[in-house]
Amino acid sequence: MELKKAYEVIRGSKPKLRFCEWFDENSSMWNFELHSHPYHELIYYMDGKGNADVSGTNLKFSLYDTTVYPAHQQHLDKRIPERPREIICLWIDIPELEIEEPIRLHERDSILGNAFRLVYQEGKRDKQDPLLLEYAMKALMLVVLREEKESVEGSRMLDCVIEYIKNHYAEKISLDELAELEHISKSYLSRKFKERTGLSVISYINRLRIERSRQFLMMSGLSIDEIAYQVGFDSPKYFHRVFKEITGESPAGFRRQFKSL
Repeated sequence: MELKKAYEVIRGSKPKLRFCEWFDENSSMWNFELHSHPYHELIYYMDGKGNADVSGTNLKFSLYDTTVYPAHQQHLDKRIPERPREIICLWIDIPELEIEEPIRLHERDSILGNAFRLVYQEGKRDKQDPLLLEYAMKALMLVVLREEKESVEGSRMLDCVIEYIKNHYAEKISLDELAELEHISKSYLSRKFKERTGLSVISYINRLRIERSRQFLMMSGLSIDEIAYQVGFDSPKYFHRVFKEITGESPAGFRRQFKSL
C-alpha cells in the first residue's frame, strides 16, 4: 500500500490494542515457535539483539531497532545467547491496513521509542483513556510508515549508532559493537561516520564527554579526576589533554573562569 493511502487508512481507522507487554527472553510470553498473528505485531528492542525468519526473509535486529511483522505472516524468532533481548511488544488490530513486507527500522532521536512507550503506558493504565490510546496507536503506525519510507530513501545511515553513542558515551564503546548495530564492517562504519559528522568515532565520543564534563565542572563539587571517570575517561591525564585540545584551556582553568563570573 502506498504511503498516502496508508495514511488515509490509519486516520480513518479504529485500531484495537490486542497485546501490550514489556518483557525479556526469560519470560514465558516469548514464543520461539513458528507462528503468526491476525494483527500487526510491532516490537521495539530495549536491549539485546536477535534475528528472525519472516515469511522466508531473514532479518537481524539490534538495540533500539523497531520491527513490524505484518498480520498473518509467519515468523520464527531465534535466540542469540550472548545478547538476550528485552522488548516492548504490541499487537495492533487495523484490518484495513495492509502491510505487505516485514519492516525493520533503526532509531532516530528517540522518536520510535517514545511512540512505543506512549502506547505501552496508556495500554497498561488501570483506567485507560480510549481516545488517547487510539491516537497513540495511530501516531505510532504513522511514524513507523514515515520512517520506513525515509529509510528506504537512504537518509538514515548511522542514526542508530549516533543514538547509541549519545546514550552510552560514558561507557566503554567499541567499533565492533557499533558496527553490529548497523550490520556493517568497522572500516565502512568509520568511513561513513566521518563523512556524516566530520569527526572520527573517538573524536565524536570525546566531544560528548567533554561537553558533559563542562556541565559537571560548572554545577558540581566533584574533583576533576572524579569528573574524568564520571564522563567515561579511563585516565585523568588523558582527560586533561583532550579537554585542552577541544576547549583551549585546562579543566581547572575552565572551572576558575566559570566561578569568577
